[in-house]
Amino acid sequence: MRSAFRLAMMAGLLLPFALGAETAEGPWSGSFALGYVAVGGNSDSESVNVRGELGFRRDRWRHLLTASAVGASQDDETTAEAYRAVFTSQYDLTERVFVFGTADYSKDKFSGFDRQISETAGLGWRVLNTPTHELDLSIGAGARQSKLRDGSSDNEAVGRAGVRYAWQISETASFGQTLDVVSGSDNTTLESQTDLRAAIVGNLAMTLGYNIKRNTSVPPDSRNTDTLATVALEYKF
Repeated sequence: MRSAFRLAMMAGLLLPFALGAETAEGPWSGSFALGYVAVGGNSDSESVNVRGELGFRRDRWRHLLTASAVGASQDDETTAEAYRAVFTSQYDLTERVFVFGTADYSKDKFSGFDRQISETAGLGWRVLNTPTHELDLSIGAGARQSKLRDGSSDNEAVGRAGVRYAWQISETASFGQTLDVVSGSDNTTLESQTDLRAAIVGNLAMTLGYNIKRNTSVPPDSRNTDTLATVALEYKF
């Protein structure tokens, strides 16, 4: 399927970088995850999900770039194709308080929106910061540009609120939960991402993910809520 080909290209671009960083030391960190499922018989289906993450931390600065892509087909007909990239920069004012800026791009072939782009900045609080639990809260404002499937566009000012929680369950297992709300006068987007990670050997792990994205206002004949469940192997460095 066409989406699988695009995802394979993305994997080919990210994987050499991840493997080359296996022994690197310094402020860089990241991960690469790839999941693939194929079912044959009376009905043929396949799905691919790819996710890459690259982080840089030095002194009071933290930068994080994430990119993901998902594709699925049923009997040679594409049923899902979505791409997303998010870049966030943080600067710590104190051990507990930070300022941030975020740029978020998403494109989903089967949603009511052709693409959505938002740029926000604001203030955050590091509520918990222990080896076992981390909890960040953030609030900010900015702008969002949306292009709908019918060719029309919508530009609006938005407010943003976010929650980031990480739990190191054991040496080999971890849990992560994020919740982001971006709200404007025309539409409010709520997105939840839940991840469970279990180490297999070395830097290799299995990850389970569940994503819920809801737009309060969508074009006619489009659903307000999209969900995505993923299973993938992750290489972390």
